Amino acid sequence: MSLAVFTTGQSFLLVVLPPLGRRLGFADLHIGSILSLSALLIMISAPAWGYLSERVGRRPVLLIALAGAALGSIGFGTIVHFRLSGALSVFSALMLITFARAAQTLVTSGILPAAQAYMADITAPAQRANGMGTLGAAIGVGAIAGAALAWRVAGTSPIVAFAVIAMLAAIAWLGILWLAKEPARKVITVVSDACLPLRRIWPFLAITLVSISAYSILQQVTALRLQDSLGFTVEESISGGGAALMATALAMIVVQACAVRVFRWKAARLLGVGAITAAIAMLICTFVTTYSGIFATLILLGIGLGLMLTGNLASLSLQTGSGAQGKVAGVNVLAQGLGQAIGPIAGAGLHRISPQIPFFAATTLLFVACFVAAISCRSTATDPTISAEFS
Repeated sequence: MSLAVFTTGQSFLLVVLPPLGRRLGFADLHIGSILSLSALLIMISAPAWGYLSERVGRRPVLLIALAGAALGSIGFGTIVHFRLSGALSVFSALMLITFARAAQTLVTSGILPAAQAYMADITAPAQRANGMGTLGAAIGVGAIAGAALAWRVAGTSPIVAFAVIAMLAAIAWLGILWLAKEPARKVITVVSDACLPLRRIWPFLAITLVSISAYSILQQVTALRLQDSLGFTVEESISGGGAALMATALAMIVVQACAVRVFRWKAARLLGVGAITAAIAMLICTFVTTYSGIFATLILLGIGLGLMLTGNLASLSLQTGSGAQGKVAGVNVLAQGLGQAIGPIAGAGLHRISPQIPFFAATTLLFVACFVAAISCRSTATDPTISAEFS
């Protein structure tokens, strides 16, 4: 629930802040700067929270982060209210929102690494893929919930929408306080056991980077391709692109929440099959010339990414010692942040050359993920100390 609430707030702000910023009198550049600052702060602070969770525990980090999510949403709503009522100038509101967003980001960025480490602590190696699939599904549900909240509420009552997010964060905080116990973790007596095994985990961090970069490219250019290649109007491209990407996200959620448990595949098989499926889907999407073809291949892409990202996250956890789960989760968030920063810039630049070029670039990245996955699986299979859990 913590991850779902966190992602709901993130998704909501990404959708709402640009148009709301104009209503508040901000320039588009100001809003873009706030969002870019948020991404940078998440990349910087998430690894630190992951390391802290090894020291003080997962539960305290989650409680602090959820409290920050609730207070931050209340702060946003208050600032928006006073700006719309004329009590705050444009400059004052801009400074306050920038500060509130920065503070909220620094605190709430602990949710993802702490939640991932918590799941690793409470699941046996054989169940790790199921646990990571649950996390992925929670993220997907939150992304859709945030977009839905923006669509149904924020246009007419942005203050109410911020209050809803604050209430959800408060409910999640109470759930952690009353229901969640600090998971038992092995006491680390050897310093090296608590260090990140970079030699073993770098392939999975690389897969995170290239796969998220590919998906971020897709998010940036899908609507543009519909407009420039298929002749859609601006409104049609926004609606059609949004529907296609929503279908991709739903496919990922279904796979992560249900299919992973039905198949009962090990982490390596999930990663390999998912990577190949995603790469082939993106390759087909590069060359199809109809909206129905793009829509169908993006659903197939969602299925591939659902399998791939779950297998990769489980593999990353299995390759890491019990005393470094929070650390590796924080570093993985850093890789995700880099991918989310690289993708939109690359997509926008490549789209100027041709509407198909960004899709070809995303295909190339996913085939790189296939190659790295094959190398990592082969090296793991020859290591008797870890192959039993991983394969």
